[in-house]
Parts: sequence; C-alpha cells; structure tokens
Amino acid sequence: MQAFPVPPQEIYETPTNTTAAAIMMVVIGVSFVGLYAGVFALQRRHGTWVPLAIALGATFCAFLEPLPDVVANLWYYEAEQKSIYSSYENSMPIWVFFSYAVYYGGIGLTLWWLIEQGWTRRKIAIVLAGPLYLYLAGGELFFMHVMEQYTYYGPGAFKLADYPMWIPLMNLTIVLWVGAGAARIRRSLPTGDQLIPAFLLPGFAMTVGLIFLPCLTWTVIHSADPSQGLVYAATLGTIALEIGAMYAAMRLFPAEGFTPLAPKPAAGAPVTAPQTESVTG
Repeated sequence: MQAFPVPPQEIYETPTNTTAAAIMMVVIGVSFVGLYAGVFALQRRHGTWVPLAIALGATFCAFLEPLPDVVANLWYYEAEQKSIYSSYENSMPIWVFFSYAVYYGGIGLTLWWLIEQGWTRRKIAIVLAGPLYLYLAGGELFFMHVMEQYTYYGPGAFKLADYPMWIPLMNLTIVLWVGAGAARIRRSLPTGDQLIPAFLLPGFAMTVGLIFLPCLTWTVIHSADPSQGLVYAATLGTIALEIGAMYAAMRLFPAEGFTPLAPKPAAGAPVTAPQTESVTG
C-alpha cells in the first residue's frame, strides 16, 4: 500500500546515470574521509572537539533526508540505483547518505572556521549572497542535468530547469546556523558542556531550515490543486523566513568578528581561561 506521494510514471521509471553515480560515490567517499581527517587535525591544533561533534551530528542527519525530499517533491531516480536504504517511498542513494556530512558538515565547518578567524558579518554575508549561493544552486543543477541523479517535480515557484532557485536559501540558513552556532558554543560553554549541543546543532538547523521555515510552502504545494499565485505567495513567505533566520544566526557573533582562534598552548605553557565575547552590534 502506497503511503507517500511518488512522481509521475515517466519520472518514476527514469533510470539513474550509473556511471555518474559511481563517480559521485568515489568523490563523496574521499571527501567524507577528508572531512574527518580535517576535524581531527583541528582538534590537535586547537584543542577543541566541537568540529568532530558537528561532523558526527551532520552524518547522523542523513537519516533525516527522506522526509524533506517527500515534502519538497525531490525524487532520486530509483531504477538501477545503488541505494543504502529506502523510506517514505523514496530510495536513498549511497552517495547521498555520506554527502550529508560533506555538504552540511563540511560547508558549515568552513563557515565556522571563517567566523573563528575573525571574519566580520559583512564578509560572511557577501560569501553567502554571492559565491556560496551560486555554488549551491549550480551544484544542484549539475547533479540534476549533467549527472542525472534526481529531479524536482510538481508545483513550485521560481524554477529554472525544474530546479526551485530558492532552495539554496534553505541550505544557506542551515550551514550558517551550523557555523555561527558552533563558534558561539565553543566560545560560550565550558569545554565539557560543548559536545552535546554541538552534536545536536546540525539536526536543529536542518529541521528548522528544511521543515519548519518552509512548512507553509510544503503545505500549499501538497494541497489539492493549488493556484500558482498561492504557490508563489507561500514561497515568498518562506524566502522571508529563511532570510530572517540567517539574520538571527549572524547575531551569534560580533559585527566586527571574533578574536581569531589561536592554536592550543604547547605542553607546560600557562593557559588562560577563554573570555566570552559580546555580540553587540
């Protein structure tokens, strides 16, 4: 018995590009190993386990993926696909599971690093609005139309080649909350109290960014025969909420940036307690 929506028959029966999927499994696999090598290197250099907790949390969030796929009408081509599990009537490719850590954990930790190095809100905003938005949007269009791994179907607004161009705003919200939240956790909590909040942070950011903020849009596009005007109005509301959430995340670090994160002291060197920095401005 079918419990969740599936795409039209022509999309349902479209085979995945197996050569491209194999390439992606190798690239994502190498990136996954590189991510964890990087977080251990950060621990050795700076003496913080926050990046590792973020990476583990982002990896665990791969089990969240089928739910936003269903509500967003995203379909991974199932025919000839190498899947790791299937849920909500949607089969999950192996490369997608491991891409969660690389995508949300890796980009989130890149923003964490920039924020910890003292980047200002203005610099971070420029990165988000310019190269990072283009990277996220271009990447999805590449995966859809060159690598032929998935598509979006059904009603939607602001689409380019079947891709809703507002989707990157959800992902920008997530990675910014991961990056800014991780920096705030590391600087505000005692070392022993940082790991659980850092582990939970990706799940919090993804649930808010992918489910809560766009819930009006998801409700409208899954209603009975929604008008295009209503779809656009709901999507504009979601865009406003996502931008508002990014504005809130920016308030987790000072306008002029944190004092740059320093390497941990050498063994035997005196250690001074970290100071909590104001986020005024």
